[in-house]
Amino acid sequence: AWGAGRGDMLRRAANVAFTVPVFITINDCIVSVARADASEPRENIGGGPRETGEASSSPSPGTSARLVLLDRVTPRTFSFARGDVVYLRSPSNQDRWVTRRLVALEGDWVTRAADDDVTKVPRGHCWIESVEAGTGVEADEDGRAVPLALLDARVSHVLWPPSEVGAVRRETRPGRVLMRTTEVDPSAP
Repeated sequence: AWGAGRGDMLRRAANVAFTVPVFITINDCIVSVARADASEPRENIGGGPRETGEASSSPSPGTSARLVLLDRVTPRTFSFARGDVVYLRSPSNQDRWVTRRLVALEGDWVTRAADDDVTKVPRGHCWIESVEAGTGVEADEDGRAVPLALLDARVSHVLWPPSEVGAVRRETRPGRVLMRTTEVDPSAP
């Protein structure tokens, strides 16, 4: 009886030893779930007129948290697109995670929402902003170029609450971005 119980315990330990690294790899490299605090401003994502807000590890008391599915392949392949909702470290506070709409990519010219100035997005950066000014997003985080290295994932789906479950739409406002064209290499024949 002693040997049978021991063999069963070793099999379970072996299963855990093989399963945990696979789970960690999937969570870190392919897809994971994050919490976005519903009390913060949100962008229009999913199936209805709602917004995605500041991600928080613990929501404020009395608020419901939104769970979102993060696509972690996109940053590894640098396949972000204009209109994506992205999950990133806050440029002003590295301890906070936020979700924002990616408006323009490096080399694009973007019209600022606040003052209609046209700005070129520098190399290695992208332009992020919330959907509407005055939504409670800190002014230094709304409508600015941030390094691409801060982008951690693309928000692909809303998982919770049930009324908002669905895929995140890629949305761009017309007339805001003059997209870069492919540059011609002068040394090419």
